Amino acid sequence: MAKLAFTAPVTRKIFSFANAKTDALLWDMRFSGKRELIKSVQKELGILADGLDGPVTWKTIYDQVKGESKKPSSSSIAEDMVNLAKSEVGVSEIDGTNCGPRVDEYKAATWLDPEKGWPWCAAFICWLVREAIQNKDVDFKRPQTAGAWDFENWARKQEGKGVALYKPVGEILNRQDNDRPYIRKGDIVVFRFSHIGLAIGEPMSNGHVATVEGNTNGAGSREGGSVLEKNRRVSSIRSVIRIS
Repeated sequence: MAKLAFTAPVTRKIFSFANAKTDALLWDMRFSGKRELIKSVQKELGILADGLDGPVTWKTIYDQVKGESKKPSSSSIAEDMVNLAKSEVGVSEIDGTNCGPRVDEYKAATWLDPEKGWPWCAAFICWLVREAIQNKDVDFKRPQTAGAWDFENWARKQEGKGVALYKPVGEILNRQDNDRPYIRKGDIVVFRFSHIGLAIGEPMSNGHVATVEGNTNGAGSREGGSVLEKNRRVSSIRSVIRIS
């Protein structure tokens, strides 16, 4: 059986004690010498070594592992958002309830109760931003709104802090800026029909742009229940939000 593997120095020390037990004991926390093991771990953590695996011990272990697992990211926030969005394609809510294990995780990135059923397209974007800015220094406050159009209010409040709102977009959607299209890969796109998504490419010659959206379906509904890739008409976009 494989042993627990941790590469960071402090965590490696902590779990080296446990590795000696895992082969025969399946790490089920019911082995002889458990109290002594816990005391050894607690000493390494610098907390009271009472031999009891209570909430303080486990939280300290969790914080240690979480802290050591963080790695500086060299990619941009927009790039990370696109990669994250693509990796979530196919996630669906359960039976039209606006709820589900993964969907509720998206909803937890907002101010609202994630266990209640409510439209979650904006929650998906909140989750993308939250995940993409981990290990990055940002000046803006991350969005926590469940409203698609309310993203514009969030963007206005964060302008000058690495967030830019482009609205109205009507006559300038096809504008070129430094030889690049106005809508760029990684931009948040707010639609005219109270929906929101993430551009995963630049506008195509047919007047469409590829997106990943939460709470949509094959027909493009804003109440569709799944994370999907879509091709949307550029003319259906009311504003663009760019995070840099």
